[in-house]
Amino acid sequence: MSLIRTSRKEKLPKGFSYPLGAEAISAALEGIPQFDCAKITFSWRDEYWASRWRKRVQARGVITLMDVSYFNFYGFWWLQVYSVPSLYNVPARERLLAELPRVHKELSAVGVASKSFKTSITFDLSIHDRRIPSPLCKSDTLI
Repeated sequence: MSLIRTSRKEKLPKGFSYPLGAEAISAALEGIPQFDCAKITFSWRDEYWASRWRKRVQARGVITLMDVSYFNFYGFWWLQVYSVPSLYNVPARERLLAELPRVHKELSAVGVASKSFKTSITFDLSIHDRRIPSPLCKSDTLI
């Protein structure tokens, strides 16, 4: 099996993990026309401002698990995978695995001639067990 090239994998803060790796993502997207000109980047947060991202995680808000984009200017398909609090890793992985067939279908439909493309897979932390303590909180108080 071929792998989509990983261009960067950021080190994660304690208590966070990536829900899927390059091998599982590559397997799910095998056969798309963009496969050979795609890159995967693993980033620990889904936005530039760490403080705003941390607030969303602490508030059990919506976070992005994966962005898939293409802009003619860059000339490659970019898959950005974001971390989740480790306690949410299993449901986040299940969400990604459930949504990757949709992404496969969208990428197959758009082909390689597109000038731009963007799709995302998000994850709502609030719909999962509210008794999971936040790894960003100093106390182990249950919410």
